[in-house]
Amino acid sequence: MEVRIAKKRKSGWQDSCCPERQKSEGLKMLVKYIIKVFLYLILAVMTLIHWLLKIPMILGNILLYLLSIIFILTGVLSYGFALESARECGRMIIIGMAFGAIPDFGPFLRTSLEILVDKLFSMINE
Repeated sequence: MEVRIAKKRKSGWQDSCCPERQKSEGLKMLVKYIIKVFLYLILAVMTLIHWLLKIPMILGNILLYLLSIIFILTGVLSYGFALESARECGRMIIIGMAFGAIPDFGPFLRTSLEILVDKLFSMINE
């Protein structure tokens, strides 16, 4: 009789009926589903932010380029007609160049946001 019980325990027959192991596996699955739900919510928010920023970024790029052209032309013409000092004209030109550089950072931010969304997708699909 004792030999049969030992064989049943070694084969794992007793382990599959253990309620504690089933509870821990169920708890792991529950935590996994909760994490997936939160990751889906974060992914939805990130996608919404991406969509909401895409159109203003396009319009903002055009406006910032126009603003930079205005500042640079004002600085050059003010210096050419001797309306301002060289320092003030230089400041206007530097400000115009800064406004012209701002739209160049938009694609970098968009690419980094897309990479972050791809990483979230990979975390969800694990």
